Amino acid sequence: MHTQIKICGITSNTIINLCEKLKVHYLGFVFYPKSPRNLSINQAEKLTSGVSTNIKKVAVVVDPNNEFLDKIKVFFDYFQLHGSEDNNRITEIKKKFKKKIIKAIKIKDQNDLQKISLYKDADEILLDSPAMEKSETFNFNVLNNIDISSYFLAGGINASNVDRALQYTSKIDISSGVEISPGIKDEKKIIDFINKVQSYAKA
Repeated sequence: MHTQIKICGITSNTIINLCEKLKVHYLGFVFYPKSPRNLSINQAEKLTSGVSTNIKKVAVVVDPNNEFLDKIKVFFDYFQLHGSEDNNRITEIKKKFKKKIIKAIKIKDQNDLQKISLYKDADEILLDSPAMEKSETFNFNVLNNIDISSYFLAGGINASNVDRALQYTSKIDISSGVEISPGIKDEKKIIDFINKVQSYAKA
């Protein structure tokens, strides 16, 4: 199993450098004023300029307009959509900005999994807990007997529960699970998390 790790809410070059050493696959940069991880365009430009081409850069946005996307497009490989964007909007963004799309879906129960089919033009699907930014742990029981192996899984994942998450998919998205306080990533927690993932893969 080749695990793909995405760390969201990046706010410092120190963490970027660590993620490069640990061969993290994706880094997410948040544009959402209510989030403690929110960045200005200028901050994002400076941070993304130091990211290796080996790592995919993801802009995490909520119902963005084209004007905003046009301002940030040059810095990113993916747009991750967390709002009410439908498949038509996804198609529009892909055609206009030539970027890959990750569509986040809030999953409360198994019925919500049916929403996946609504976003057929998204390049990736990310299943998240209903709280999203509030770091609520994903209800893994919802996924029993469901194949989500091609999707990203997020929602309060950390070193203590990632082995459970990896039972369902090899695509893991983390944020608060490697923080010491909201918005502040911790190097030791990131290292411990990656070590746990690698141990699981070898088991």
